[in-house]
Amino acid sequence: MSRVGQDKYGNRAVEILGEKGVDTAFIQRDPVLKTGLVNVDLSGDEPEYEILGQVAWDDIAWEDRFSSLMESADAVCFGTLSQRSDTSRTTILRAVHNAKDSCLKVLDLNFRQDYHSLEVVQNSLQLADVVKLSGPEIPILRRYLGGGQDDGQFLKNLRSRYSLDCVVLSLGERGCRVFDGGDEFTVKAVSRDVVNTVGAGDAFTAAFVTHRLAGNDAETCAKKANQAGGYVVTCEDGMPILPTTHRIFAFNPPYRKEAN
Repeated sequence: MSRVGQDKYGNRAVEILGEKGVDTAFIQRDPVLKTGLVNVDLSGDEPEYEILGQVAWDDIAWEDRFSSLMESADAVCFGTLSQRSDTSRTTILRAVHNAKDSCLKVLDLNFRQDYHSLEVVQNSLQLADVVKLSGPEIPILRRYLGGGQDDGQFLKNLRSRYSLDCVVLSLGERGCRVFDGGDEFTVKAVSRDVVNTVGAGDAFTAAFVTHRLAGNDAETCAKKANQAGGYVVTCEDGMPILPTTHRIFAFNPPYRKEAN
């Protein structure tokens, strides 16, 4: 679900997604607002993003057909950034509310610029089963929610406070740290020759979720997520086709959320 403008960038975005096998039927076209653009600075250790405002994805409108889509979804991944406008936020939260009980709801805490608020954070956390974040998000999240300075204890308390199944902290080239039920562990990443880090976080999240749906334990999910993210940083393209070793072609056994 998204929205692009009726311009060359929107046309190309839909074309690229189609070429990569993504269903584009739920991407809206805006007759007025332009397709969202991001300026990326790769001169430092981590990419810096300038996300332009007042664009098409700020105006994702609710459609009745979204209800059946969400009722059939095995997982839904939503973020804080995409909720920076009232219209899109209302649509996104309504969509997550419409998901079936067994759907795995994954929240990506992607704090960028000033496009976040306490209301967005709290409402999103209350809907989530799994939360993924990276190190720079922790101080901002702590500012909103309060809590001690020890990151591990803070994330343990976050999982407990919002009854989350799992919290995943991405550590970039160092791997990730996972808080799953009563377990806590760190999975190291394999060193890579980095070409471009754009897209690595999304690949990491996608791999973790896919393996979670397949019924794998949290440590396996974390290892596979590290591998997928690690592969993407070796590519020029931020959304490369992953080798078959990083893919799952069937869910067996399927993910089933435990009843509270």
